[in-house]
Formats: sequence, C-alpha cells, structure tokens
Amino acid sequence: MKSNFFLLIKLIFMCLILFLFFDAISVLLSSLIIYLKRGFFPFSWERVFTSFFTSGYVGGLILGIGLWIKIWLQERKNKKSSSE
Repeated sequence: MKSNFFLLIKLIFMCLILFLFFDAISVLLSSLIIYLKRGFFPFSWERVFTSFFTSGYVGGLILGIGLWIKIWLQERKNKKSSSE
C-alpha cells in the first residue's frame, strides 16, 4: 500500500511538470506568433505560471490519478489471471 501511495504522488508530480512544460511551450509559441505579426515578443514567466495555476494543474492531477488507477486495475487483472 505504501508503494502505491508513493507511485500516486510520483505520477501526479510528473504530470504536473508535464503540464507546466506544455504551458510554457504554448505561451512561447503564442509569443512567437505575436512577434512575427506585430514585432514584439511578449513572453513572460508570469503568464506561464498564471496559465498553469488557472487550469493546468487540474489536468496534471486528473492525468496522474487516471494513470495510477489504470496501473492499479492492470495489476489486479494480472494477479487475477495468474491465480487462475
């Protein structure tokens, strides 16, 4: 049970980092498009973290918990099939 809890925490943390990374990429790409159209580059880390704390963390939490549930169900299925 203890390893399952640490796996859950690890998966959530990794998914949060993944969503933060993709938030940074999206803000960078939108800033690049604005630079090409208007001539100034409005990238700021504040916008990245604002986007992440507005909605990105929810996706990371849901993805992490979903992956953990999938792993847990797969382990149950494997134990059930090996005991038969």
